[in-house]
Amino acid sequence: MTEENPLVHSDAIDSETAHLRTLISDEVSRQLQAAWLTLGKAQESVSPEVMKEEPVADSLRCTLSPLLTVLDVLRRDSALEGEWLRQPLPVDEGEQIQQFLAISSHWERIERLWDILARRAKAEGRAASGEELMLLEFTLSVHNRLWVDRFAQLEQVDVGCAYNFEIHNGTGHGEHIAQLWLPGLISNTGQRRRKPLVELQA
Repeated sequence: MTEENPLVHSDAIDSETAHLRTLISDEVSRQLQAAWLTLGKAQESVSPEVMKEEPVADSLRCTLSPLLTVLDVLRRDSALEGEWLRQPLPVDEGEQIQQFLAISSHWERIERLWDILARRAKAEGRAASGEELMLLEFTLSVHNRLWVDRFAQLEQVDVGCAYNFEIHNGTGHGEHIAQLWLPGLISNTGQRRRKPLVELQA
């Protein structure tokens, strides 16, 4: 039986990683270019008088509303902003969008965000807040735009079901799940990368 050459396997992994990074970079650039091109054409084709009546930028801002809301959440949570992004968001709104999309496209940064939210939940003895979940869900949706037929997802858990340490990340004591604190993470390959964080009860 022929043994697999570890160097060949390593080269294959490096090649896949490089290819993925290229896809991420191309996708982020494509989305940003399309957005700025749409805004630029709209501003060029509409006279100042018409723009006063019907601001053409409003439609683009409406489309970007979920993203702008998430950016607002990050700006107001300086601790999360610093720990996850590792640096403050730029002052310019356009640069904020570019930075957020670039970071959200990387799977390892999504796992890092999950880890930060899980540590918070455990330290404060609570479930993730609505804004924290919104940030995690939106970040995951950005990442999923890189794929066509396979998507990463959050893993939910039903309250009251039996606790299983192999698939649940439990806090407290008990044999049943009292509350879901943070959904788990399943990669686009179907792997459970982070177990759902749950509170236990007897």
